[in-house]
Amino acid sequence: MVTMTAAIPGFHFDTNDFPESQRFEIWRSGITTHQVTRTEPPGAPFNAVVDAWTLGDMVMTHSDIGAAKMVRTKEMAQQDGRDWILVLLLKSGTMSFAVDDGAKKQTIRQGEVAVFDTIRDFASDGSAMDSVTCAISRRAFAQITSPLHHGLIVEGAWGRLLADYLLSFLRQLPEMDAGDASSLTGAFVGVLAAALRAAQPTGDAPVSKTIATARHRVESHIDQNLTSGQLTSEQICEKLALSPSSLYRAFAHAGGITAYIRKRRLEVIHALLNTTTDGLSIGAIARQYGFVSAAHFSRAFRKQFGFSPRAARLGSVLVRPPARDADEAAVFRHWEEQLR
Repeated sequence: MVTMTAAIPGFHFDTNDFPESQRFEIWRSGITTHQVTRTEPPGAPFNAVVDAWTLGDMVMTHSDIGAAKMVRTKEMAQQDGRDWILVLLLKSGTMSFAVDDGAKKQTIRQGEVAVFDTIRDFASDGSAMDSVTCAISRRAFAQITSPLHHGLIVEGAWGRLLADYLLSFLRQLPEMDAGDASSLTGAFVGVLAAALRAAQPTGDAPVSKTIATARHRVESHIDQNLTSGQLTSEQICEKLALSPSSLYRAFAHAGGITAYIRKRRLEVIHALLNTTTDGLSIGAIARQYGFVSAAHFSRAFRKQFGFSPRAARLGSVLVRPPARDADEAAVFRHWEEQLR
């Protein structure tokens, strides 16, 4: 008996199928997360070839596109509810980018991998480039113990490993089955999480190995005890045999240990709000993670993410499927909507 399996859903898009005067606008119509403009003068040739696949909690894209500029503002992030982690590998070309209101400027080059967070601002100016992008729902990161570094270029051995992994992923994906989608997403998120744990955030001041080790131990302890009502600085110091001064130094970059615990609780709650199968109310989830006051929780959540807890939950369920005869841009927008 032969068992038939379904392939992972994907599509191929090529602007060469359209009149040259329409190519840029048709390609741009499929991008809803950024404001896109051309770097070349109007009327200059533009081409884009895109292959994309949806794995449920992740959309993978291989794009060969002309030069363009992209901008995502804080206001856009607050309004559209797109809440993903973006991983970008440049196979060829260069892209200069700025994040955090222009405070951090870098250039990613051929063979490098960068990580971005769509709830934060971003502006880029890219040459013609061949790239691989993974857009990953934040809910896939619910159990990740390291912070996600917006604008981080992953360097060294971990950067090369991520690049090799993405290239292999891209080659094998068309041969994989739809039933493998969740496992494939989980495997990549695991590799990415390990790379982020190993990376020193480029915006942080250098820290000693002792402080870095203490920080990692405390971060792991916090993530294992986020629902505990006993998770305090005193409990952490006692459990991990740390002095209060050591704990303070390890988390001075995060505004203190209390602020870090609150941030991690909110991040995990946000990821859980995108998972609607457990039937728990927003209030029940918040109380589980130590927020006794619904009003205080709602204010803290909105302050961190720019939208309400209810909007975060509704974003995961109010997604209408595209029409049967929808074009590639509509299908791609639908896939991205499902990541919210």
